[in-house]
Amino acid sequence: MAKFSGKAKEFMKEVVDHLRQLAKETDKVKRSEHFKRFLITMARFWKYSYHNQMLIMHQMPEATRVAGFRKWRQMGRHVLKGSKAIRILAPRFKKVMEIDDGGALVEKEEVVYFVPVPVFDQSQTEGVPLPDVTITVEGDSNRGILESLIAFCESKKIKVNFKNLRINGLYGYSKGGQIAVTSTESVNTQVNTLIHEIAHELLHKGSILSTQRKEIQAEGVAYVVGQHFGMVTKSFNYLAIYHANYKKIMENLKAIARASKEVIGWLEERIVVQEA
Repeated sequence: MAKFSGKAKEFMKEVVDHLRQLAKETDKVKRSEHFKRFLITMARFWKYSYHNQMLIMHQMPEATRVAGFRKWRQMGRHVLKGSKAIRILAPRFKKVMEIDDGGALVEKEEVVYFVPVPVFDQSQTEGVPLPDVTITVEGDSNRGILESLIAFCESKKIKVNFKNLRINGLYGYSKGGQIAVTSTESVNTQVNTLIHEIAHELLHKGSILSTQRKEIQAEGVAYVVGQHFGMVTKSFNYLAIYHANYKKIMENLKAIARASKEVIGWLEERIVVQEA
């Protein structure tokens, strides 16, 4: 590890302490029975194509978790009487025979056509509660920090847009100097999301790192910055979903510290100027 002196050494100690706490909390979440049930439940939901996501958004923009009538029954819930179905397209298959590379005759499924099928959103059902692992933060107390983060992005020529991302199951994303942030969640959730996406912009342009490692680094930055300014985060839940653990989180200390220092330093200078 590189040597630090003065304020730099003090900052590095702060980052290490925060990451150790995050790593411990993440491991604790992963060991919980509730989290294990959550993973099993989420695995039962369909992976919808972009086309079907657009169909769902057009018919019910506020939809979150969608499944068919039978699938909801399998999860201990039933569709409320009078609920209007959301229509999506499902493939129909037929069995065909073909010769594989070894010359053997094998059976294969082939898409024949698509038909409209009814599905229902979680809000249209009732029954056994679905296990949830929230990564949102309630409240609008960090509006000033949100405005400062947007200004930070402007200084870096990063464009920030606020969009309804609910149907995609996203809170934000970044791509080539552009960041999208949820417009339907609290300001405090928007702050955490924006810091996360800023970290991607600072650390991962042209990166060949794995998705898991990128997410650990980005959420690590969100946690460190959040803790520095006394904000609440749900980073431990987010990283548990990405199967992070103590070792993997601490392995990314250097990158997390670098991006955190840049964001924190800029925010502190701006806060001082605003207060003066």
